[in-house]
Amino acid sequence: MSTTEGFKRHGNHSYIAEFASSEKEVLLNLCEQIIELLAERIDHGQEDPLAAMVGITSHDSPPEDEVLHRLLPNAYADQVDASEFRRYTESTLRAKKQANAISMRIHLKSSDDGIIDLDHDSANAWLGAINDIRLALGVRLKVENNSNEHLELLSPDDPLRGVYAVYTWMGWLQETLLSALIDDADDDESNIKI
Repeated sequence: MSTTEGFKRHGNHSYIAEFASSEKEVLLNLCEQIIELLAERIDHGQEDPLAAMVGITSHDSPPEDEVLHRLLPNAYADQVDASEFRRYTESTLRAKKQANAISMRIHLKSSDDGIIDLDHDSANAWLGAINDIRLALGVRLKVENNSNEHLELLSPDDPLRGVYAVYTWMGWLQETLLSALIDDADDDESNIKI
């Protein structure tokens, strides 16, 4: 899938990658799907304006969609604790994940030449968005430990082969961005004077 070299450091706290137009379109499509998927659940029981303002919802059960359930998992094994925690955090978590995908979309849309230049905060937003996209793809593909073996068994004309290729490419892209961020952090740490 990749014609790029992935993300590389580009000075202090700056990271750059160049995407072919086809890669850019794939990334745009995926982040737009995540943005739509994370749209807030309608909270018909919300009567309290203060609760609405701080993001407390009446939703106390996990989403029915399996991808959303993976992106917004229960925080506790105990159902009562999980329900209470979800009421206080789901809205904020959805908003954060959606903001990451929107940041990714803005960078892609504003890049005419396919070159993406990120600062530290934007790189972290991209890292979150890429992770969410991979989780969503992984759920839809039912990725497990033996998924590479399953991919090898697919016929060359199976449409899932392309989706697995995108999933693998997204993992590689995430790895290059994470490596660039770690290199930057290592340099910052080595420059600390005692």
